[in-house]
Amino acid sequence: MADHLMIGASWRRAPSRVIAAVLAAFAGAAQAEGDPAAYRAAVPALERAGGGKTCVTCFLERYAPAEFNKAFAVSADGAYGGRWSRRLSMDQVRREALESCQRKPEFNPANPCVIFFENDRLVWRP
Repeated sequence: MADHLMIGASWRRAPSRVIAAVLAAFAGAAQAEGDPAAYRAAVPALERAGGGKTCVTCFLERYAPAEFNKAFAVSADGAYGGRWSRRLSMDQVRREALESCQRKPEFNPANPCVIFFENDRLVWRP
């Protein structure tokens, strides 16, 4: 019988089951999207794009598991920025990733920030 139709003392357990199911659904939705191997495979290109100074750990541990839509920007002087949100369009996350990159202390306007990754796809080209 469905939890919401339970009769007697067992009905008191139904709300906790419903809460657990909702939390499990949200936890699943917040998990990484895409192929983790794609992020690891992109590390040599990231090191090249960021002049060997970009935070690889930030890319692998913060950006990679983030939800879609997402973008990661880098500059040749090691500045980087990432943005992700299901509520934002790809254009918005791209723009905010570039803005984040440009706010880093390492940023030098002579080396503009460029989009390196979109969702789980390498888009940067040397």
